[in-house]
Amino acid sequence: MSTVTADQVPSLAGWRNYIRNLWRWREFGWFLAMGNLKARNASTSLGLVWWMLNPLIMAAVYFLVFGLILGGRRGEPQFIAWLLSGVFAFNYTATAMTSGANSILSNSRLLVNIRFPRLILPISAVIETGVGFLMSIAVYYLIVWPADGVSPGITLLWLPVAAGLHTVFNLGLAGWTARLAIPFRDINNLIPHLTRLWLYLSPIIWPLTFLQDRGGPVEDLAVLNPMYGILSFYRMALMGRELDTVAFVLAILWTLVIGGGGILSFVRHEGNMVRHL
Repeated sequence: MSTVTADQVPSLAGWRNYIRNLWRWREFGWFLAMGNLKARNASTSLGLVWWMLNPLIMAAVYFLVFGLILGGRRGEPQFIAWLLSGVFAFNYTATAMTSGANSILSNSRLLVNIRFPRLILPISAVIETGVGFLMSIAVYYLIVWPADGVSPGITLLWLPVAAGLHTVFNLGLAGWTARLAIPFRDINNLIPHLTRLWLYLSPIIWPLTFLQDRGGPVEDLAVLNPMYGILSFYRMALMGRELDTVAFVLAILWTLVIGGGGILSFVRHEGNMVRHL
């Protein structure tokens, strides 16, 4: 099957052909994602349950340290619901970045031997991590309803919008890491340190009220964090908080910048990938 390469994409017609070609390869991307999802946990006793357990265990550690020992619950009365919504969402982003890089490095034979739109590989990586994210959201209310009294409400109708923006955002990040994985083979060693730093700088394990006594500029910088708008959107949908217009606009802007930028950058350079493998 003929494919449209990155060199043919800059024009509007080229993009239309590229998107059509992506659609033709949709089943390949889906089965690749599901195959990786099953293979990743095939050797463990609990299998896919680990997609829920990993962020839950991480959240339990953060709750112990930041919620109980450091008194984070004083700044956020529904701290467990706040923490879990942030940890689940951020885990989706962190695993998408790692899986994006792995999607290129672990499928080098496919890249060399088969002509197909390379963006399918980061897309399959995001599908794989997205399924794990949905599994974790499925147990969210089983924990926070008895713990913090947070139950599903009308704002839950916003969840598909939040997840849609977040998925495009993550696809852009996966595109960036996938593109950098070939010239910088050690990127997988760097990503965990970057995501851990990003986690600590994001209002996930600490509420934004922690910064109110540190002056306006510090709080303003926290709001400019690319994850701030997305996390606020999720908390509005899951916890019934009021819609923060600034956070909503920031979520859209960062999705366009990081999501759109990562996709564009990957597609424009995908034609050069094979020669560097």
